[in-house]
Amino acid sequence: MAALLDPALPPGVALTEALDGTATGAPLVRLLEALEPDALDDFQLVEVVAAAGRMAGWVRAVQARYAAALSRRPAMRPLPRSTPAGVTPFTAVDVAAQSLSLRLRRHPREMADLVRDGLAFDGVLAPTGAALAAGRIDVPSARAIGRRLHDQPWQVAVPVQEAVLPRAEHQTASAVRRDLERTLLRVDPEHAEERHEQARAERSVSHPRVLPDGMAALSVVLPAPEAVRVDTVLESCARTARAAGDPRTLAQLRADGLVDLLLGAPVAAAGTAAGTKGAPADAVVTGPAPTDPAPTSAGPRDPRTHVLVTVPLSTLLGADDGPGELAGYGPVSAVQARALALGGTWQRLVTDDLSGALLDVGRTRYRPPAALADHVRHRDRTCTAPGCEVPAARADLDHTVEYGGRPRRRGAPPLGDPEDREGPPGTTCAANLGPACHRHNRIKTETGMRLHQQSPGVFVWADPTGHRYRVQPGVSEVTEHLTAPRPAGAEEPDGEHGPPEDVAGTVGADTVGVDGGAEGADEAGDRADGTDGADRADQVDRDENRDDGVDDVDHSDRTPPF
Repeated sequence: MAALLDPALPPGVALTEALDGTATGAPLVRLLEALEPDALDDFQLVEVVAAAGRMAGWVRAVQARYAAALSRRPAMRPLPRSTPAGVTPFTAVDVAAQSLSLRLRRHPREMADLVRDGLAFDGVLAPTGAALAAGRIDVPSARAIGRRLHDQPWQVAVPVQEAVLPRAEHQTASAVRRDLERTLLRVDPEHAEERHEQARAERSVSHPRVLPDGMAALSVVLPAPEAVRVDTVLESCARTARAAGDPRTLAQLRADGLVDLLLGAPVAAAGTAAGTKGAPADAVVTGPAPTDPAPTSAGPRDPRTHVLVTVPLSTLLGADDGPGELAGYGPVSAVQARALALGGTWQRLVTDDLSGALLDVGRTRYRPPAALADHVRHRDRTCTAPGCEVPAARADLDHTVEYGGRPRRRGAPPLGDPEDREGPPGTTCAANLGPACHRHNRIKTETGMRLHQQSPGVFVWADPTGHRYRVQPGVSEVTEHLTAPRPAGAEEPDGEHGPPEDVAGTVGADTVGVDGGAEGADEAGDRADGTDGADRADQVDRDENRDDGVDDVDHSDRTPPF
């Protein structure tokens, strides 16, 4: 290490100067690898961590550069297909982001930001890209600048960047975001209202994001005045309750107050749910939603909702404490699962003891045309795309092989016979159906992405780059990368070179519906035309990215999981 330091300086000062003055990339990596934590004092340890942070910026800049290069490849172009009114067409950025999200197991929105940053860093935001690569600004600050300015005219983006970038080297990411807003208003006040209206159209409430120990997080994106008003109401109610002697903390009172306002069911302060003896506070007993909900005295809404919880019979009988599975969330404790099952409508599910795969579903409630849809949704539980957590109840039922067949897509890697230019018609059966959220339904239909159902409930996705992934969403959350590099002599995964057999079986087209909700199976019979959700001309893309439980708010210290 001595060869990397200035001998004219004291050892402590020499290391600090070397860490700060060494260029990012291979030179800084060599210096960091030569250090030993036990040989450094407290001050030096802080400087080493900061130097490693500079390397994180360099890595992000390299990723952005190559992600942008991928988006320029011909295979990333969407298929020539008419897009329904009100639906934003896919672009090469979207297709590249989808391919990267599969390989890196990150969310498509995060990968789309990466691609856009790379394109912008090669253009008007080149100074920001250079500062990131050199480690002068951190990754969250660079992402904030890229997100805010990538779609602005260069006449606006350039002066805003020139004003903000020098200060960004000494600010937190939150301060950079505020600085961007102030500077943008000063540089381009004429279009401020137009930008606000565009942003207001993106207001949303996320679906639950899993937290440990049976908890979940929801995020809300609102216009600033409304957000402040909601915050003020929650804070005022919480402080009033505290002043009256309520033992709960302000944070607990704010959360419980929000539940009271929305569901109209007071949350008990003593650790049990109202009306549920012995159950934890968040174990709410629910049932099917009434046809005509009536307001209750406790609040403006009837708290009864329709939820689906899968509970092992042994857990219900008290033989063991195996966890249940709450649709739209994930695993819940045995106590919560039993509480949710109380008073609900029971439905028999038969599973394989060894694999956990669904074998049969008993029917006591829905019309026969909905039985197949119900079976597939229970079998797969979520969207069949790798890593997508959109619950099957909120997804369309998609024909793996399109109903009526389709020609081989341009740029799509073969899944079966390379000479097969047109597949046979797809049938409406369990072996050719799977839940697909709106986004992935469109991805499969409008891009070079290919999908094959290797066996019922086992799906192989192939992207336009040739990467292939296998998932079994109803049994495991593991995504198997079939084209990943393998050690010499390792066996190829089963199904590496295509389907072992054709999908077989035929069910009449009138026995499947495109059902968009947990209570929609009866409605499915009214739409039993055998078509996939992406084929409906009146379908509007509701950006089901947000249905995966990922927080839409840009937190500089948290990266959304895929």
